[in-house]
Amino acid sequence: MRKLIIGSLMFCSILSLQAQTFVKPTVKVKDTSFAVITDKGTYQACEAELKAYQEILGKEGLPTFIIYNEWKKPEDVKKVITKLYKRDKLEGVIFVGNIPIPMLRKAQHMTSAFKMDEKNNDWRDSSVPSDRFYDDFDLQFDFLKQDSVENNFFYYNLAIKSPQQIQCDIYSARVKAVDSGENPYTQISRYFKKVVAEHQTNNKLDQFFSYTGDGSYSNSLTAWTPEAFTIREQMPGIFDKNGRARFIRYNFSDYPKDDVINMLKRTDLDLSIFHEHGMPERQYLSGSPATNRWNTHVDAMKYYYRSLARRKQDNKKSFNEMLDMMKNTYGLDSIWISGYDDPKVTTEDSLLDLRTGIILSEITEFKPNSRIVIFDACYNGDFREKDYVAGRYIMSEGKCVTTFANSVNVLQDKMANEMLGLLAMGARVGQWAKLTNILESHITGDPTLCFQSINEVDANALFKEPYNEQRMLKLLQSPYADIQNFALHNLYRNDYPGISDLLRKTFDTSPFMMVRFTSLALLEKIGDKNFREVLYSAITDSYEFIRRTSIRMMQHVGLNEYVYPQIKAYVEDNLSERVAFNVSLGLQVFDQATVQAAIDKIMSETYLLQDKEEMRKILENTNNSRSMQKELLNKDTSERWRILYCNSLKNYMAHTCVDGLLALLTDSDESEKLKISLLEALAWFTHSYRKHDILQVCNQLRKDKNLSDNLREEANRTYYRLKN
Repeated sequence: MRKLIIGSLMFCSILSLQAQTFVKPTVKVKDTSFAVITDKGTYQACEAELKAYQEILGKEGLPTFIIYNEWKKPEDVKKVITKLYKRDKLEGVIFVGNIPIPMLRKAQHMTSAFKMDEKNNDWRDSSVPSDRFYDDFDLQFDFLKQDSVENNFFYYNLAIKSPQQIQCDIYSARVKAVDSGENPYTQISRYFKKVVAEHQTNNKLDQFFSYTGDGSYSNSLTAWTPEAFTIREQMPGIFDKNGRARFIRYNFSDYPKDDVINMLKRTDLDLSIFHEHGMPERQYLSGSPATNRWNTHVDAMKYYYRSLARRKQDNKKSFNEMLDMMKNTYGLDSIWISGYDDPKVTTEDSLLDLRTGIILSEITEFKPNSRIVIFDACYNGDFREKDYVAGRYIMSEGKCVTTFANSVNVLQDKMANEMLGLLAMGARVGQWAKLTNILESHITGDPTLCFQSINEVDANALFKEPYNEQRMLKLLQSPYADIQNFALHNLYRNDYPGISDLLRKTFDTSPFMMVRFTSLALLEKIGDKNFREVLYSAITDSYEFIRRTSIRMMQHVGLNEYVYPQIKAYVEDNLSERVAFNVSLGLQVFDQATVQAAIDKIMSETYLLQDKEEMRKILENTNNSRSMQKELLNKDTSERWRILYCNSLKNYMAHTCVDGLLALLTDSDESEKLKISLLEALAWFTHSYRKHDILQVCNQLRKDKNLSDNLREEANRTYYRLKN
């Protein structure tokens, strides 16, 4: 009987997979496997190169399936992935060619920063293209529609009862041709040839380059300088006599673009990271150069106002307002925009602007050789576009084979260098990304790329080992920061008893900046008493990133006990621009009187002798700027503005207004549209000390059958978001 059941199951499995064609691995599957998922046309055109990739991975001990089909919807792809995961211990996939793109909605809280209004913006723009649909099996989605124009886009809502945190089960990556004028299949064939060649090099990660662009981290030196120290913790090999680490900042020269390109052309470069602003078609490297003479001041101002005039020239009212502002505020006449509509001057200005960034065609021209490039930037990895920066890097004729980039905008105060040391110790790029993924982050290129370890550790083997609690606890004694971080992540993911106390102790005692950061980040996910208490020491940590991150975390919790340390940080750590910036932006979430009392107390106690009154003025102005909160609760304010103010709560949770906000939700005179917007915003109060009160009201609303389905659904969504 048992044989009959097994036979029936196998028969059903074969039937369900008939539409796909499987090319089995060249070696037997033992403890892991990998899959190339492609479309039929790409497979037929690039069969030799894909099989060569399959063969080289097999030699590395990674049995690889190739599956091709004319894929109709993401669910078909996911079914294949999950079957391989259960049957063949799948560790990762690469999507090659035309594979359906999930466009996710109602999931913006899983991004680092993306908060576009989904109701009033185009679906394409307000959705997040994300392969977390494929690689995190626990996340649940509700299908909405297929795009009628770009029919490879499929829209989904995150399901109400879905888990609310990302924990990828496998890693994933994409390879697709770019719109460069070259045949798509030619691009993909050439790409896999260079990938196979790179896998045969036995290269060590000992050549590193980091670039920080204009506007990153408020251009703060105190935010920039620690990177060299943290990279030394993570990858000491790049600082030994054979290694080489280079760090360039936007203001090292007037136009650092050529220096950056020359660095990327180095044939020995292993890993590069860009902290910058970006769009799908451009890397923004620098702004207008600093000037120090009167004539260069004048030239810079004329250039700025000509650019401003061009942006406004099609709107007469806006153009005239600009002229009035120039005259009345700065005493400038129209001479300062002279030539803005002259084709020759426009061309000259355009060429000057081009010196501040890298555009798509230039990437193809200079052929980047850095094997891996990480873009800590917005939209450089937007794979829904026909052409984009990350795609150009891997499709160039250079040696770049893997990039890691974001499909939408990304938070500046996000840790972009997390656990990079694992790459230097032999982890595959995908294994590393699996631990660090957010909704918008994606590998474009080969996720199986790995370097020869710089020490005795084999991180690739560590990832393949079954979880063993005692083994992980032993790894916490490793001399390498990111091996400790690897252990902490595994203990957290596997619900180690006492994980919170362990993370608290590790934060308090670790000499490694990156281990302390990991402990704090994981404590935030837990969100318990240890998390709330550790913030008092985090705000004075020696590592600037931890200090500025703790500011944001305190503001998300909202306890008035955090006000004094925040004001103290603003006054006595004011040279850390990003710390001061975060304090000033978020003071409004705390009680106004408590903030004023803390300002008075700090000013009477501080050892500072200079700039005290200027600081007091800034802090008090910030504290008194609470008009949005007042207008939101004011029924005389137009609904349009009240809804706009609701959206602002997603960034700055007004904990002190929660009573008024909850009263609004239960007020029969308030509109349903406003209530739905407010419920959506309250879903961001995940760490608020008022979360329990919000949950109670949401629970009441979601069960009230006298309310509309739309309102009850939003209350239900916020309830599960806060509960989970």
